[in-house]
Amino acid sequence: MESVRGINTFIRIVQTGNFSRAARELGITPQAASIHVKLIEDWVGVRLLNRSTRKISLTEEGAGFYRTCVDAFRSIDDEVERMRDASEEVFGTVKLAAPVGMASRFIAPALGRFLEQYPRVSVDLIVQNRIPDVVAEGIDVGVLPHPLPDTTLIARRVVTSPFVLCASPAYLQRHGRPMAIEDLARHRRIDLRSWVTNAVRPWRLRRGDEIVTSQARACLVTNDGDSLIEAMLSGAGIGLITRYRVMPYLRSGRLETVLDGQVDGELSYSIYMQQRNQIPRKIRVMADFLYHVLSLHPDLRQE
Repeated sequence: MESVRGINTFIRIVQTGNFSRAARELGITPQAASIHVKLIEDWVGVRLLNRSTRKISLTEEGAGFYRTCVDAFRSIDDEVERMRDASEEVFGTVKLAAPVGMASRFIAPALGRFLEQYPRVSVDLIVQNRIPDVVAEGIDVGVLPHPLPDTTLIARRVVTSPFVLCASPAYLQRHGRPMAIEDLARHRRIDLRSWVTNAVRPWRLRRGDEIVTSQARACLVTNDGDSLIEAMLSGAGIGLITRYRVMPYLRSGRLETVLDGQVDGELSYSIYMQQRNQIPRKIRVMADFLYHVLSLHPDLRQE
């Protein structure tokens, strides 16, 4: 039992990157967490963690041991879920990850229905604009950009939204509406830095069969989609963004698209799950629920 407790502590320390945070989650003191790891290291006969005042990191042996432990615990969880499935009960915690724009607008508002349908399931919703390590961080379901580098994950494409160029009516009245790609050089450009690549998203436009990149200079660059939208609403300039992010403003007339049919590119999202021998039912029902919610939402449908 002590070895199981120690391994669980070791896993949580790696996943949180911090002794204190892991100890808080486990309801023990940081000193106890340190003792647990030391007991495991003495047991296996090698050092598992490099410790410093600033951070911890896995040793080479520790990385292999961590993967083995995670796989073993997952196998146990899968078997427990298999036995629970036999009784047709759905319960437990689902760890769900999604970026800010997708979570706040589409996922969180729908979770009330999910919890009504599955009252014995709880949801740990992780909202952050970064690509998590689904396996290492113990993510059960992720609604994340497609594709991801990790090809071992199960991926189900659910959303594809084209990019559009937008501006406020007031800005277009003051500065004129661009009617051709060349007109963009005379306009104020607002750029969005992708949180996936940390690079400014290029403006790729179609001129007949040719794809050209607009070289207009940006007057404003942001890494936040909501800030880009607010800047466009204020009349700061023209911005490139996925259509689903601005659908409410297009409907209300607070934003207007320009150069329709000439903007190239789209952004897709998939529902990701880890490969398992037996996918727990709580994960399956969450993935199916999210697919239903997102695929049927009018703002997310691809026209």
